[in-house]
Amino acid sequence: MPKSEFRRNLITKRWVVIAAERSRRPLELRHMSVLEQKNPDICPFCPGNEAQTPPTILSYAKDDGSGWKIRVFANKYRALSIEGKLDKQKRGIFRNMNGMGAHELIVTTPEHKTLYELSDSEMNDTLWACKDRMLDLKKAVDEGEPKIYYIIIFGNQGETAGGSQKHGHLQLIGLPIAPEDSWKELSNCEEYWDEENECLFCNLTAQESEEKTRIVSENDNFLSICDYSGKFPFETWILPRNHRPLFEDSTDKNIRALAEVAMDTLRRIGKALNYPPFNLYFHNTPLHDRNHDRYYHFNIKIIPRLSQPAGFELGTGFYINPIIPEDAARILREVKL
Repeated sequence: MPKSEFRRNLITKRWVVIAAERSRRPLELRHMSVLEQKNPDICPFCPGNEAQTPPTILSYAKDDGSGWKIRVFANKYRALSIEGKLDKQKRGIFRNMNGMGAHELIVTTPEHKTLYELSDSEMNDTLWACKDRMLDLKKAVDEGEPKIYYIIIFGNQGETAGGSQKHGHLQLIGLPIAPEDSWKELSNCEEYWDEENECLFCNLTAQESEEKTRIVSENDNFLSICDYSGKFPFETWILPRNHRPLFEDSTDKNIRALAEVAMDTLRRIGKALNYPPFNLYFHNTPLHDRNHDRYYHFNIKIIPRLSQPAGFELGTGFYINPIIPEDAARILREVKL
Protein backbone atom coordinates (compact mmCIF):
# COMPACT_ATOMS: atom_id res chain seq x y z
CA MET A 1 0.00 0.00 0.00
CA PRO A 2 1.12 3.67 -0.31
CA LYS A 3 3.22 5.17 2.45
CA SER A 4 0.11 7.01 3.63
CA GLU A 5 -3.55 6.66 2.70
CA PHE A 6 -6.78 8.56 3.32
CA ARG A 7 -9.62 6.24 4.34
CA ARG A 8 -13.30 6.90 4.90
CA ASN A 9 -15.95 4.86 6.68
CA LEU A 10 -19.49 5.50 5.35
CA ILE A 11 -21.00 4.91 8.80
CA THR A 12 -19.04 7.75 10.40
CA LYS A 13 -18.20 9.61 7.16
CA ARG A 14 -14.91 10.70 8.67
CA TRP A 15 -11.64 10.84 6.79
CA VAL A 16 -8.63 9.34 8.54
CA VAL A 17 -4.97 9.36 7.52
CA ILE A 18 -3.50 5.86 7.82
CA ALA A 19 0.17 6.80 8.06
CA ALA A 20 2.19 3.64 7.47
CA GLU A 21 5.46 5.60 7.59
CA ARG A 22 4.68 6.57 11.19
CA SER A 23 3.91 3.01 12.21
CA ARG A 24 5.57 1.83 15.40
CA ARG A 25 5.68 -1.59 16.92
CA PRO A 26 3.01 -2.00 19.63
CA LEU A 27 5.61 -2.31 22.40
CA GLU A 28 6.82 1.19 21.50
CA LEU A 29 3.43 2.69 22.34
CA ARG A 30 4.36 3.60 25.90
CA HIS A 31 1.83 3.74 28.72
CA MET A 32 1.33 2.47 32.23
CA SER A 33 -0.57 -0.81 32.41
CA VAL A 34 -3.95 -0.35 34.08
CA LEU A 35 -3.10 -3.41 36.17
CA GLU A 36 -0.43 -1.25 37.85
CA GLN A 37 -2.83 1.60 38.71
CA LYS A 38 -2.67 2.43 42.40
CA ASN A 39 -5.48 1.03 44.54
CA PRO A 40 -7.34 3.41 46.87
CA ASP A 41 -7.15 2.82 50.61
CA ILE A 42 -10.88 2.11 50.55
CA CYS A 43 -12.54 1.07 47.30
CA PRO A 44 -16.19 2.22 47.33
CA PHE A 45 -17.11 -0.55 44.88
CA CYS A 46 -15.90 -3.49 46.98
CA PRO A 47 -18.33 -5.47 49.17
CA GLY A 48 -18.67 -4.05 52.66
CA ASN A 49 -18.28 -0.46 51.43
CA GLU A 50 -21.79 0.02 50.05
CA ALA A 51 -22.36 2.94 52.44
CA GLN A 52 -19.74 4.87 50.44
CA THR A 53 -22.12 4.99 47.44
CA PRO A 54 -25.76 5.94 46.86
CA PRO A 55 -28.43 3.27 47.50
CA THR A 56 -28.61 0.21 45.29
CA ILE A 57 -30.96 0.44 42.29
CA LEU A 58 -30.42 -3.11 41.03
CA SER A 59 -28.33 -6.04 42.21
CA TYR A 60 -27.87 -9.67 41.23
CA ALA A 61 -27.18 -12.13 44.03
CA LYS A 62 -24.46 -14.77 43.83
CA ASP A 63 -25.74 -18.26 43.15
CA ASP A 64 -24.85 -19.36 46.69
CA GLY A 65 -26.59 -16.32 48.22
CA SER A 66 -23.39 -15.08 49.89
CA GLY A 67 -23.65 -11.55 48.51
CA TRP A 68 -24.03 -9.59 45.30
CA LYS A 69 -22.29 -10.23 42.00
CA ILE A 70 -23.58 -7.13 40.15
CA ARG A 71 -24.58 -3.85 41.74
CA VAL A 72 -26.10 -0.72 40.16
CA PHE A 73 -26.55 2.66 41.83
CA ALA A 74 -26.75 6.33 40.92
CA ASN A 75 -23.43 8.04 40.33
CA LYS A 76 -22.45 9.91 43.47
CA TYR A 77 -21.07 12.69 41.28
CA ARG A 78 -23.77 12.53 38.62
CA ALA A 79 -23.65 14.73 35.56
CA LEU A 80 -27.43 14.75 35.07
CA SER A 81 -30.46 14.56 37.36
CA ILE A 82 -33.79 12.82 36.75
CA GLU A 83 -35.70 15.35 38.90
CA GLY A 84 -37.33 18.48 37.46
CA LYS A 85 -38.27 19.62 33.97
CA LEU A 86 -36.27 20.18 30.80
CA ASP A 87 -37.33 23.84 30.50
CA LYS A 88 -35.99 24.41 26.97
CA GLN A 89 -35.06 28.05 26.27
CA LYS A 90 -33.78 30.29 23.48
CA ARG A 91 -31.49 33.25 24.09
CA GLY A 92 -30.82 34.87 20.72
CA ILE A 93 -28.65 32.40 18.83
CA PHE A 94 -28.09 30.30 21.97
CA ARG A 95 -30.16 27.33 23.17
CA ASN A 96 -30.22 25.73 26.60
CA MET A 97 -32.23 23.40 28.82
CA ASN A 98 -31.85 21.90 32.27
CA GLY A 99 -29.46 18.99 32.73
CA MET A 100 -32.08 16.27 32.89
CA GLY A 101 -31.35 12.57 32.58
CA ALA A 102 -30.00 9.55 34.44
CA HIS A 103 -26.44 8.75 35.52
CA GLU A 104 -25.77 5.32 37.01
CA LEU A 105 -22.82 3.06 37.78
CA ILE A 106 -22.79 -0.67 37.06
CA VAL A 107 -20.18 -2.46 39.19
CA THR A 108 -19.24 -5.52 37.17
CA THR A 109 -17.94 -7.78 39.94
CA PRO A 110 -17.47 -7.77 43.72
CA GLU A 111 -13.81 -8.67 43.14
CA HIS A 112 -11.34 -5.79 42.97
CA LYS A 113 -10.19 -6.24 39.38
CA THR A 114 -10.26 -4.42 36.06
CA LEU A 115 -12.53 -4.92 33.07
CA TYR A 116 -9.67 -6.77 31.37
CA GLU A 117 -9.81 -9.42 34.09
CA LEU A 118 -13.52 -10.25 33.99
CA SER A 119 -14.61 -13.77 33.19
CA ASP A 120 -17.04 -14.39 30.35
CA SER A 121 -19.68 -15.11 32.99
CA GLU A 122 -19.06 -11.78 34.75
CA MET A 123 -19.30 -9.90 31.45
CA ASN A 124 -22.51 -11.81 30.68
CA ASP A 125 -24.01 -10.66 34.01
CA THR A 126 -22.84 -7.11 33.32
CA LEU A 127 -24.53 -7.04 29.92
CA TRP A 128 -27.73 -8.36 31.49
CA ALA A 129 -27.62 -5.53 34.05
CA CYS A 130 -27.19 -3.03 31.20
CA LYS A 131 -30.20 -4.52 29.43
CA ASP A 132 -32.34 -4.51 32.58
CA ARG A 133 -31.54 -0.88 33.34
CA MET A 134 -32.24 0.19 29.76
CA LEU A 135 -35.61 -1.57 29.78
CA ASP A 136 -36.51 -0.08 33.16
CA LEU A 137 -35.64 3.45 32.05
CA LYS A 138 -37.46 2.87 28.78
CA LYS A 139 -40.67 2.13 30.69
CA ALA A 140 -40.21 5.20 32.87
CA VAL A 141 -39.95 7.70 30.01
CA ASP A 142 -42.56 10.46 30.24
CA GLU A 143 -44.24 10.45 26.81
CA GLY A 144 -45.30 14.09 27.14
CA GLU A 145 -41.80 15.51 27.54
CA PRO A 146 -39.29 12.66 27.66
CA LYS A 147 -36.38 13.31 29.96
CA ILE A 148 -34.52 10.35 28.45
CA TYR A 149 -34.39 9.97 24.67
CA TYR A 150 -31.10 8.15 24.30
CA ILE A 151 -28.98 5.94 26.56
CA ILE A 152 -25.21 5.65 26.30
CA ILE A 153 -23.34 2.97 28.21
CA PHE A 154 -19.58 3.35 28.53
CA GLY A 155 -16.54 2.26 30.50
CA ASN A 156 -13.35 4.18 31.30
CA GLN A 157 -10.50 1.93 32.43
CA GLY A 158 -7.28 3.60 33.51
CA GLU A 159 -6.52 7.11 34.67
CA THR A 160 -5.61 8.51 31.24
CA ALA A 161 -8.92 7.17 29.92
CA GLY A 162 -10.83 9.03 32.63
CA GLY A 163 -11.19 6.07 35.00
CA SER A 164 -10.70 7.25 38.58
CA GLN A 165 -11.38 3.79 40.06
CA LYS A 166 -9.42 0.66 39.20
CA HIS A 167 -12.34 -1.60 40.17
CA GLY A 168 -14.09 -2.47 36.90
CA HIS A 169 -17.40 -0.75 36.25
CA LEU A 170 -19.51 0.73 33.47
CA GLN A 171 -21.54 3.93 33.48
CA LEU A 172 -25.00 4.53 32.05
CA ILE A 173 -26.17 8.02 31.13
CA GLY A 174 -29.68 8.72 29.88
CA LEU A 175 -29.86 11.85 27.73
CA PRO A 176 -32.83 13.99 26.61
CA ILE A 177 -31.22 14.26 23.15
CA ALA A 178 -29.17 12.00 20.91
CA PRO A 179 -25.39 12.64 21.07
CA GLU A 180 -23.86 14.09 17.93
CA ASP A 181 -21.68 11.10 17.00
CA SER A 182 -24.56 8.66 17.33
CA TRP A 183 -26.92 10.94 15.42
CA LYS A 184 -24.41 11.26 12.59
CA GLU A 185 -24.16 7.47 12.36
CA LEU A 186 -27.94 7.14 12.26
CA SER A 187 -28.23 9.84 9.60
CA ASN A 188 -25.45 8.38 7.45
CA CYS A 189 -27.03 4.92 7.60
CA GLU A 190 -30.40 6.39 6.68
CA GLU A 191 -28.86 8.16 3.69
CA TYR A 192 -27.27 4.90 2.52
CA TRP A 193 -30.61 3.10 2.92
CA ASP A 194 -32.37 5.75 0.86
CA GLU A 195 -29.79 5.46 -1.92
CA GLU A 196 -29.16 1.69 -1.92
CA ASN A 197 -32.24 0.24 -0.18
CA GLU A 198 -29.81 -1.81 1.88
CA CYS A 199 -28.54 -1.74 5.47
CA LEU A 200 -25.03 -0.32 5.62
CA PHE A 201 -24.17 -2.29 8.76
CA CYS A 202 -25.36 -5.55 7.18
CA ASN A 203 -23.12 -4.82 4.18
CA LEU A 204 -20.21 -3.93 6.48
CA THR A 205 -20.40 -7.20 8.44
CA ALA A 206 -20.78 -9.17 5.21
CA GLN A 207 -17.70 -7.54 3.66
CA GLU A 208 -15.61 -7.89 6.82
CA SER A 209 -16.61 -11.56 7.10
CA GLU A 210 -15.56 -12.12 3.49
CA GLU A 211 -12.26 -10.19 3.60
CA LYS A 212 -11.33 -11.37 7.13
CA THR A 213 -8.23 -9.14 7.26
CA ARG A 214 -9.61 -6.86 9.99
CA ILE A 215 -11.37 -9.48 12.13
CA VAL A 216 -10.02 -9.84 15.67
CA SER A 217 -12.51 -12.25 17.24
CA GLU A 218 -15.75 -13.90 16.11
CA ASN A 219 -18.44 -16.45 16.80
CA ASP A 220 -21.74 -17.27 15.12
CA ASN A 221 -23.46 -14.13 16.39
CA PHE A 222 -20.83 -11.38 16.72
CA LEU A 223 -17.48 -10.29 15.36
CA SER A 224 -14.95 -7.69 16.43
CA ILE A 225 -12.92 -5.80 13.84
CA CYS A 226 -10.20 -3.17 13.75
CA ASP A 227 -12.10 -0.38 12.05
CA TYR A 228 -11.10 0.23 8.42
CA SER A 229 -10.80 3.96 9.10
CA GLY A 230 -10.13 3.94 12.83
CA LYS A 231 -9.15 7.29 14.29
CA PHE A 232 -6.98 5.64 16.90
CA PRO A 233 -4.47 2.77 16.89
CA PHE A 234 -6.23 -0.57 17.49
CA GLU A 235 -9.70 1.03 17.48
CA THR A 236 -11.99 -2.00 17.59
CA TRP A 237 -15.71 -2.39 16.88
CA ILE A 238 -17.93 -5.25 18.05
CA LEU A 239 -20.83 -5.86 15.67
CA PRO A 240 -23.76 -8.30 15.52
CA ARG A 241 -23.58 -10.51 12.44
CA ASN A 242 -27.33 -10.28 11.93
CA HIS A 243 -29.55 -7.22 11.78
CA ARG A 244 -29.96 -6.13 15.41
CA PRO A 245 -30.77 -2.44 15.97
CA LEU A 246 -31.54 -2.69 19.70
CA PHE A 247 -29.20 -3.98 22.36
CA GLU A 248 -32.07 -4.19 24.85
CA ASP A 249 -33.83 -6.75 22.62
CA SER A 250 -30.91 -9.18 22.95
CA THR A 251 -31.78 -12.75 23.92
CA ASP A 252 -29.90 -14.84 26.46
CA LYS A 253 -28.06 -16.54 23.58
CA ASN A 254 -27.11 -13.16 22.07
CA ILE A 255 -25.81 -11.81 25.36
CA ARG A 256 -23.69 -14.89 26.02
CA ALA A 257 -22.21 -14.65 22.52
CA LEU A 258 -21.56 -10.91 22.92
CA ALA A 259 -19.84 -11.46 26.27
CA GLU A 260 -17.62 -14.11 24.70
CA VAL A 261 -16.45 -11.88 21.84
CA ALA A 262 -16.12 -8.80 24.07
CA MET A 263 -13.90 -10.57 26.60
CA ASP A 264 -11.81 -12.36 23.96
CA THR A 265 -11.22 -8.99 22.30
CA LEU A 266 -10.30 -7.23 25.55
CA ARG A 267 -7.92 -10.01 26.55
CA ARG A 268 -6.18 -9.80 23.18
CA ILE A 269 -5.84 -6.02 23.42
CA GLY A 270 -4.55 -6.33 26.97
CA LYS A 271 -1.97 -9.02 26.31
CA ALA A 272 -0.74 -7.54 23.00
CA LEU A 273 -0.44 -3.96 24.27
CA ASN A 274 0.42 -4.35 27.98
CA TYR A 275 -3.10 -3.60 29.24
CA PRO A 276 -3.46 0.00 28.08
CA PRO A 277 -6.06 2.42 29.40
CA PHE A 278 -9.13 2.26 27.20
CA ASN A 279 -12.62 3.60 26.62
CA LEU A 280 -15.53 1.37 25.70
CA TYR A 281 -18.97 2.57 24.65
CA PHE A 282 -22.24 1.32 23.18
CA HIS A 283 -24.03 2.98 20.26
CA ASN A 284 -27.72 2.11 20.04
CA THR A 285 -30.91 3.49 18.53
CA PRO A 286 -32.98 5.99 20.58
CA LEU A 287 -35.29 4.53 23.20
CA HIS A 288 -38.67 5.04 21.53
CA ASP A 289 -37.77 6.17 18.01
CA ARG A 290 -38.16 3.09 15.81
CA ASN A 291 -37.65 4.96 12.52
CA HIS A 292 -33.99 3.89 12.49
CA ASP A 293 -34.40 0.18 13.12
CA ARG A 294 -34.31 -0.93 9.49
CA TYR A 295 -30.84 0.49 8.80
CA TYR A 296 -28.89 0.47 12.08
CA HIS A 297 -27.11 -2.11 14.27
CA PHE A 298 -26.20 -1.55 17.89
CA ASN A 299 -22.44 -1.78 18.31
CA ILE A 300 -19.68 -1.49 20.89
CA LYS A 301 -16.49 0.46 20.26
CA ILE A 302 -13.24 -0.08 22.19
CA ILE A 303 -10.58 2.64 22.02
CA PRO A 304 -7.19 1.81 23.57
CA ARG A 305 -5.64 5.10 24.72
CA LEU A 306 -2.32 4.80 22.92
CA SER A 307 -2.22 8.25 21.33
CA GLN A 308 -3.59 11.72 21.95
CA PRO A 309 -5.10 14.15 19.40
CA ALA A 310 -2.88 17.17 18.77
CA GLY A 311 -3.01 20.37 16.74
CA PHE A 312 -3.56 18.71 13.35
CA GLU A 313 -6.46 16.61 14.60
CA LEU A 314 -8.08 19.43 16.55
CA GLY A 315 -7.61 21.94 13.75
CA THR A 316 -8.79 19.78 10.84
CA GLY A 317 -11.00 17.03 12.26
CA PHE A 318 -8.73 14.55 10.45
CA TYR A 319 -6.99 11.96 12.59
CA ILE A 320 -3.64 10.33 11.90
CA ASN A 321 -3.58 6.63 12.78
CA PRO A 322 0.00 5.30 12.78
CA ILE A 323 -1.08 1.64 12.87
CA ILE A 324 -2.57 0.09 9.73
CA PRO A 325 -5.88 -1.52 10.85
CA GLU A 326 -5.12 -4.76 9.00
CA ASP A 327 -1.79 -4.99 10.87
CA ALA A 328 -3.52 -4.21 14.16
CA ALA A 329 -6.07 -6.98 13.62
CA ARG A 330 -3.33 -9.47 12.70
CA ILE A 331 -1.35 -8.60 15.85
CA LEU A 332 -4.44 -9.14 18.02
CA ARG A 333 -5.47 -12.35 16.26
CA GLU A 334 -2.02 -13.85 16.74
CA VAL A 335 -1.96 -13.26 20.49
CA LYS A 336 -1.60 -16.52 22.43
CA LEU A 337 -4.11 -16.43 25.27
